[in-house]
Amino acid sequence: MSRTVVVGSGISGLTVAALLAKAGRQVLVLEKKPLAGGALHRFKRRKIPFDVGFHYTGNLGPGDITRRLWRYLGVEPLVAITPFPRDGHDHLQIHGRAQPVQASFSYPRLTAHLKEQFPAEQGAIDRYFAVIQEICAQIPFYNLDLPLTPFLQGMASRHLPLAAFLDSLTSNQELQAVFALPTFLYGVPVSRARLDVHAMVAHSYYMGAYTVAGGGQAIVDAHLKILARYGAEVRTSAAVEAIVDDGRRVSGVLVDGEFIAGTDLIFTGHPTAMIDLVNRDFFRPAYTSRLRELENTMSMYALFGRLPAGAAQEALQWRNYYSLPPGPAEFHDFMGCSPAQRQLMMSSPGARDSQSLSAGGEGVILLAPAHWQEMARFHDSTPRNRSAAYGAFKEEVAARMIDHAARTWGAAYGAMEPLAVGTPLTFRDELSAPQGSCYGAMYCLGQYNPGVRTRLPGLWLSGQSTLMTGVVGAALGALVTAGEMTGLEGLWEEVRQCP
Repeated sequence: MSRTVVVGSGISGLTVAALLAKAGRQVLVLEKKPLAGGALHRFKRRKIPFDVGFHYTGNLGPGDITRRLWRYLGVEPLVAITPFPRDGHDHLQIHGRAQPVQASFSYPRLTAHLKEQFPAEQGAIDRYFAVIQEICAQIPFYNLDLPLTPFLQGMASRHLPLAAFLDSLTSNQELQAVFALPTFLYGVPVSRARLDVHAMVAHSYYMGAYTVAGGGQAIVDAHLKILARYGAEVRTSAAVEAIVDDGRRVSGVLVDGEFIAGTDLIFTGHPTAMIDLVNRDFFRPAYTSRLRELENTMSMYALFGRLPAGAAQEALQWRNYYSLPPGPAEFHDFMGCSPAQRQLMMSSPGARDSQSLSAGGEGVILLAPAHWQEMARFHDSTPRNRSAAYGAFKEEVAARMIDHAARTWGAAYGAMEPLAVGTPLTFRDELSAPQGSCYGAMYCLGQYNPGVRTRLPGLWLSGQSTLMTGVVGAALGALVTAGEMTGLEGLWEEVRQCP
């Protein structure tokens, strides 16, 4: 039996591997890090577990496509999915606005609240939500009766600017900030954002938010169990040095000098990282240049901290706090701009997870947009040779983030103890993310992300940069990749009809 090699064990790699193994293929997953899971894995500081890339998500309600996909694979019974309760919401503190906005994970509740907060903007509010729902009614992932192939073939033609749409709705900068909030979840500034991408991401959360007991690590562990059940193999600490071909198609990979045969290879990392692994004769210069010149999503500063036990558990349990400047989100330089321009998110996934609460302390995560250029003086460093200046820089980042949280949400947050601080360099080095990008290549105006197929037969792409961002986007991208290999509409039918 021929073997399929999957490079990378993030959610996309694990999903595509499980789909193909379920279909009867011999599958090998290669992960260069010591642990599988990519951005989904957890780490601990002072015995407190922290999630790197999974804080909350949409699209896991009964009948939602990601839930159906997990049920199809056998993952669903292995994870405990909990919806945010009715009073759960994103708490939006817009700079200069006295009253915060409660962004409920429900179209009716969010619409009603916004009309109370912005009574002069009822027409704009109705129009915004109507357009989002009109767009998503044409997207198969939200309307399972639709075929998948025509939608995928037409994606390149739907580049409508989000900024122009928001300007056509209202000149109210505070309301624009509310409408633009989902850009934080896919890492594209409003000036570059596409309306269709915005709708796909926003709709998922407007329909409901969910958490998983055990966080991202539980999702990883469930997929690994399914892979073992189907007979797939996962190797960690296995960095791919080259993708090998026989002159006609993929024949395998080199890992630590060892040749591993495989007639199909799925690369789930950033597309630019694939270029240097392949015999370049297979790719036209234009294709190579296109991949190398892909613009990436924003990066983040991430502070993983601790508050005294119970200090903010009730406030943070089913709320995510955002501090936002008015107007469209442009992701200013956090370290260089004034406090009035900065964005900050505060979340405590552990406050809604009994596995984390048992640690006896309360973990809090602060996230702020970051630009790769802010790290220019440290670009050439590695985790083994970081300078004292880099350590001081991280301390300054932590201090500014904690100060921002305290000034915005109360002095109690000034007592936060930083346990770990991540920068764009952390995302680059730990997650192999070019320029520290959190969500891969941007889905933005004027940019055409690569598709699943490549010019080299047997070489396929998957991951955040091929369809959509985030856990949901990467998992659905994996479904598309597996479908292109085995029969797209047939697989789509099986998944969407899964009882």
